[in-house]
Formats: sequence, structure tokens, C-alpha cells
Amino acid sequence: MSAARTLATSALRAHWPAMSGTGVVIALASTLVALNGVLVESGLREPAGTGGMLVTLASSFAGTALVLVVLVVAATTTLALRRRRRELALLVAVGATRGQVRRAISIEVLMISAVAAPLGALPGLLLARALDPALRRSGVVPAEFVSTLSPLPVLAAVLVVVPTALLASRLAARETVRVPPTAAIRDSATESTPIGTARRVSALLTAVGGLTTAFTPLFLPGVAGSALAASSAFLLIGSAALAGPLLVEWTFGRTARMGAGAAGAPTRLALGNLRGFSRRLTTVVVPLALLLSVGTTQTTVDRVVRDGATAQLRAAIGTDVVATSERGLTPRQVAALRDVPGVSEVVPLADVPAEVRTDDEDLPDSLVWEATALRVVPPAVDPSTFDPDVTRGDLADLAAPGTIAISSDAAFGTGRSTGDRIRVRVDGREATLRVVAVFDRGLGVGDQLIGPRTVTTLRADPVVSTALVDVRGGAGRAADVLARLSSAQVDATTTAAYVDSATSPDAAMQHLSTLLTLMLLVFVGLGSVNALVLLTAGRRQELRLLHLGGATSRQLVAMAGIESVLTGFAAWAIGTVAVVPGVIGTSAGLLGLGVPHLDVTAYLALSAAVVGLAVTATLVPAVRTVRAATAAAAA
Repeated sequence: MSAARTLATSALRAHWPAMSGTGVVIALASTLVALNGVLVESGLREPAGTGGMLVTLASSFAGTALVLVVLVVAATTTLALRRRRRELALLVAVGATRGQVRRAISIEVLMISAVAAPLGALPGLLLARALDPALRRSGVVPAEFVSTLSPLPVLAAVLVVVPTALLASRLAARETVRVPPTAAIRDSATESTPIGTARRVSALLTAVGGLTTAFTPLFLPGVAGSALAASSAFLLIGSAALAGPLLVEWTFGRTARMGAGAAGAPTRLALGNLRGFSRRLTTVVVPLALLLSVGTTQTTVDRVVRDGATAQLRAAIGTDVVATSERGLTPRQVAALRDVPGVSEVVPLADVPAEVRTDDEDLPDSLVWEATALRVVPPAVDPSTFDPDVTRGDLADLAAPGTIAISSDAAFGTGRSTGDRIRVRVDGREATLRVVAVFDRGLGVGDQLIGPRTVTTLRADPVVSTALVDVRGGAGRAADVLARLSSAQVDATTTAAYVDSATSPDAAMQHLSTLLTLMLLVFVGLGSVNALVLLTAGRRQELRLLHLGGATSRQLVAMAGIESVLTGFAAWAIGTVAVVPGVIGTSAGLLGLGVPHLDVTAYLALSAAVVGLAVTATLVPAVRTVRAATAAAAA
């Protein structure tokens, strides 16, 4: 057995409680990656056109999940090894080469992750299968869908999580092994606040990138720009992680100087510790800040999209009454609507289930065909009755067969504009349509509009789900017309009520979105708790020295409590600052400039959770650690 492997095995035996916590986080990360892998693979293996929505959902989920996995696993691994700086320095001092120490650390982390990653991926497969009913109820997949289980998601989890842990372990040990042994031993009890020039520049560039991304909707309005804006929180938290030691030292240094005369011993000790061990604090603050930012961003984006759809649909419909039918309005019912006294015009809107090709590359169908509904509108419709807000071309050109109008979001996603061709598929039959107009209100009225002659070309069977009913005399006569429409055996309501109903979140889809968000939050929350427990449990020697210096057990527990509260509020502040630009950008992209929309309920609940977790996960192990430290000092 090599020296490095012997060192790694001995270290695992000596530090198994701390490294087991790291293993749990690695296993949870693998669960998340494997779950997402099953969703992607299942979508790709579905028959042509039926897995597109699932691939889109999984891709969106993957973007957030992978960022969280990398950040949380790296933070946990770094913290677990940082507390052993003195041990690593002593190994170098007694003759171990720097290469042996690096290899020992890599072997140790590899031994843990090689076991934890595949074991953690297995529950991910089961969890994905448990999501099948929610996916079917939401309409993302067909009613007969069953997720595909194979070794590929397990392999993907191992390939993502293991290298992340290994890289974090190498970086965590770099400071200790690159300096002379005597300096490493001396510095192992303290921290050097200054960070390197490269790290400062990286923090600045990441912050600039986050702010730039947050305000992308000013140049790229719509869903695409808003999605980019929502991702800015990750970049800003990454910037805070890079510049964390400087920010912490500056903030708590000033606080300590301001309250030096009035603060009691526990407060002065807490501020001194937070200032002196800024790198340690940064490591635990980042997961907590992620918990707040991810949850708030996810729920706020959902709300902004819903509000944007409501605003666009309300602006697009100019009538006072809307008639609907789940099974579709028949020609006789539409004619009966026109015959109702007080009705001046009826504009039927029909839907054709279809798929649209979003990419010309030779890829699996699930990646290039997207399920949609082609909305059939009369080409000569009066904009005062139905206005999708055309920005290029003319809606009247839909009178020609083989034509289509697309939303600005669809134009951006497909790279098409007026005059270009776009391929659609209806009942398995493909057709190429010419784009004659681009409009802005796609979130409210749908991404594709076609005319009746194109329906004939496609040999489709449209369902008239909605009819816009124009009333003579305006809104004042709407109540009378609604009463008369009840005899026509159709469901009719005011436009305001219809808009609220049409854009309200589907219960099944909302349930699925909540499940996926909760999985992310549980992972980040458990990672945060593990980091706080590791940090507190690893301070036994520090607390023993403070006790020998005169601090009582009560003062040490009070110090830990104050530190936990300040840690929680530091995480809350970073998470809040990271969320604000993205919220402003997302709201501006979909709702225009104005007061940003924020899911206040989720924000307040997560804020309380961040502070509560920080306090609970610190105080509970702190009491035991203080008791053990004072007992050792008395012995």
C-alpha cells in the first residue's frame, strides 16, 4: 500500500464523523443529478413529439440543479478539509511531501465519493419513478408514460459529483501544502484575510456578469430575457463567495470597532471570531444565501410569468364577453351567439394541436420538435377585438394558405422572422409554413397563429374553444347579453373573469413545480445544516482555549448564539442582494418598467428559514461542543 493511500485510510478512520457528513451531501447531490438524468433520458426515449415538453422541463430543472450541486458539494468538501489544516501542516512538517499530502487528500475524497455518489444516485431513480403520476397529471407526458430507468443517470451523477468533490479538495489543501511547514502550522490556527489578485478580479468580473445578466430584458424582452435575468442570482452569489473574506472582514471589523465599548464579552468574542475567520464564515454563508435566492427566484419567476400572461391576454382581447366550451363550440352554437340580441360581432378562436420544429440540426425528435397549439384566427379580425400586438408584417397576410404568425419569443427561439419558413407537424404530417408576421403578446395568446385556409392545407380538425363576443353599447350592456347567452347553452363570462381563469395556474402543473422546487430547497437546506454542524463541531480546540483564557461555558454558548444570528443575517443580506437585480430584470422583461413583482410570502418564509437554520444548526452542536471542550480543559 502506498504512503498516500495509507495516510488517506488513516485519515478516514480518524475523521469519519466529519467525512460521513460530506458523504451524505455527495449522496444527496447524486440523487438530484440522477433524478434529472432520468427525466432527460425518458423524454429522449419517448416516441416522436411526445417527450419534448419533458426534455424542456428537465433541461430547465438541470440548469438550476447542477449549479447548486457544484456550489454545495464544493463548499461542504472545502469546509470538511479546512478544519484539518493543522493536521495537514504537521504531516508536511514531519516529512510527508506535498505530493503525498495532495494524493492522500484526493484518495480520501475519492474513496468517499466513489461510494456515496452511486449509492446516492439509486434513490434518484426511485424518486424519478415516483414523479410519474405528477408528470402525467400535469400533461407534460402522455397518460401511459412510464419513466425509463437505466444505468446512464447513475453514471452521469458520478461523472458530475466526483470530479467536483475532487477539485474542491485539491483547492482546499492548496494553501496548506504550498507554504513552508512551520508557516503552515502557525497559520493553521488563524486565517489570512487577504485574497489573491486573481480572486479579486474574478469576483469583480462575476459581479459585473451577474448585473449584466440581470438587466438583459432591457435589450432582450420576453421570456428569453427574463429567464437569463433570473439566473443572475447565481452569478452574484458566486461573486460574494469569491469576495466573501474581504466583505466579512470589512463588515464585522467596522461593527466590532463601533460596539467595542458597549458590547459584552460574548458579543466581542463573536465579532472577533467572525472577523478573524472570514473564510470559514463565507463557506457556510454561501449555501444559506443560495437557499433564499433559489427559492425566491423560482417562485417569483412563476408569478411574473403568470402576471405577464394575464396582462398580455387582457390587452389582446377587446370585447366585453367571452364564450367558451371545453368540448368545443359547434358552428350552430357560434351562429346562435351571433343571433343573441345586443351582440354586434362574434370572433371564434380555434386551436389545432401540433408540433413546431425549433432547430434544423439532425437531433432526436424530442430535442427539435416542441409541442404547441396553433391558434386559428380570422385574418381580417379588427385589432379592437383581438390584438396580438404585431410588430413586423401584417396579420391580414394569414388569409393566404401556408402562412403563420409567430410570437417574438418563438422568433428568438427558432431564429425565424418574416419571410422565413418554419416546419410544423400535425397528426404526424409535416408541412412548411411561411412566416408573415411577428407579434409581442405570445405569452397571452400563444406562440403561433394561423388562418382558416392554412388549416385546410394542414388537413387539421380545429376545435373552437373560445369566442370573443362584442356587445353593442359596451360594458354597460354586458350583463344583459350574458343573461341571454345562457339560453344558447354555452359558458359565457366577462372578459376579466375569463382572463383570470385562463391564466390561473393549473393545479397539477403547480403541484409538479412545487415538488421540483422543494427538492432543490431540501438539498440546499441539508447542505447548509451539514456545513454549520461541521463548522461548530470542529471548533472544540478553539473553545477549549477560550475557556482556559477565562470564558465561562455560558459565555461560550452565548458567543455561538450571537455568531449564528449574525451568520444567518449575513446569508439573508447576501441572498437578498443577489435576488433583487434578477427580480427587477424579470419583471421589466415581462411586465415592463414599474414596481417589480416579488413573491413576498415565499421570500419572508425563506428568510425566516435561513436565520432559523443558522441558529438551530449552530446552537445544538455548540452546546455539546462547549461541554466537551470545557470538560477537556478541566481534566
